[in-house]
Amino acid sequence: MLATGVELLAALAPPTAHVLDLGAGTGALPAAVLSGLPGARVTLLDVDTEMLDEARRRLAPFAGRVGFREASFLDPLPAADAVIASLALHHVHDLDVKTDIYRSVHEALALGGVFLNLDAAITEGARLNALTLDRWAARMAEHGMTDAEARCRFAAWAAEDRYFPLDEELAALRRAGFAEVECFWRRGSSAICCALRGQDL
Repeated sequence: MLATGVELLAALAPPTAHVLDLGAGTGALPAAVLSGLPGARVTLLDVDTEMLDEARRRLAPFAGRVGFREASFLDPLPAADAVIASLALHHVHDLDVKTDIYRSVHEALALGGVFLNLDAAITEGARLNALTLDRWAARMAEHGMTDAEARCRFAAWAAEDRYFPLDEELAALRRAGFAEVECFWRRGSSAICCALRGQDL
């Protein structure tokens, strides 16, 4: 998923883009972006000081091309050519609040800018969603987790996180003002939603 996100960013953002990462955590996605786009600069935004400290250590080789901002993605966002998020925005439980975040992203983006949201995805239908979870559990089994352990993990995540159906995510991006919106990539329980700001004011 990270590699595909970097490929999309390289295709849609300027070579010297300033990229803002929302809820950047320990910097896995910024590291991939900085490696894959040698002219880009990345600002990591996160409320967790310890996470940002870990990201500083991880991204030390990219000093001069990376900045750190201790803030929430609910705060006003700095201007950027591209905005990215990886496994962060599922912490927002209310779709109206999430739509407001998407509006803030849209406002922060330069004309023609790109927003990529890399996150877990569900379907609205019970049978198809169950199939997605079955496949997810099977992938976890490849790493030594039993089916029962995987199901317990899913229940814990459901109590903490909120995954909206892809149709609702795409509709929220459209309501936020994005000119072009698409789920550009999906593999089982993971998806990349791509949204472009229009070229005109």
